Amino acid sequence: MPDWWADQPEAPPLTEWARSHGWSISDGDAAEDAGLVDLIASAPMRLDEYHHARGVVRGQFGSWRMTAFEITYERGRDQVRRYAVTAAPSLVPLPTLRLVPARFWSHKTGGMLAVPSGDQAFDLRWTLLVTEDSLTARSLLAEPVRALLLASEDRDEIWFGAGQLAITRPDNHYPDLLDWHTKVLSTLLATLSFSS
Repeated sequence: MPDWWADQPEAPPLTEWARSHGWSISDGDAAEDAGLVDLIASAPMRLDEYHHARGVVRGQFGSWRMTAFEITYERGRDQVRRYAVTAAPSLVPLPTLRLVPARFWSHKTGGMLAVPSGDQAFDLRWTLLVTEDSLTARSLLAEPVRALLLASEDRDEIWFGAGQLAITRPDNHYPDLLDWHTKVLSTLLATLSFSS
C-alpha cells in the first residue's frame, strides 16, 4: 500500500472497490497524477498549498475515463481528509463554471454570471455560475441533468477546470459516493456530447 495509507487499520473501501473493478490505484504522487495539481488549483473551495490529492483511483465508467480521489490537508503531522472529488476530461470546450446548490453561493459570486434554467423548482435549489454565457454552458441545464440533481441531497458542487468536469463533496470517498459522482458526471458529459 502507498505510504499515505500506512497508518490505516485496513484498506480504504474505495481502494478495495477499485481493485475489484480493475481500476488503477496511486497515492497521488504518480506521474499521471501531476494534472491533479492544476485541477485542485481550479477548485472553487478555499484551498492552499497544503492540500493534495491522495487515494487516487482511475478507471472506465461507461464511455468515460474517470479519476476519483480525496483532497487532503497535510501540514506537519496533520493529515485530514477534506473533500471527495471525481473528475473526467471534457472533450467539449467550456468556460469556467460552477453548478452549485443555491445555498452555497449566498456570498459573492466572484464576478460570475448566474444563468437561470427556466425551471423554477430547479432554480430555487441549484445555480449555474459561468464566466461567459454560452449555449454549451447552458446545455448543462438540460432536463436529464435537472432531474438528476433535483433528486439529490444538494451536497455536491460541480466545476470545470484544467480541462475536466469535476464534482466534489466535503466527505471521505467511498463506493456509494463514487457511484453517485460517476452517474452525475456521465449525465453531464453525455449532455455536452449531444449538444455539440
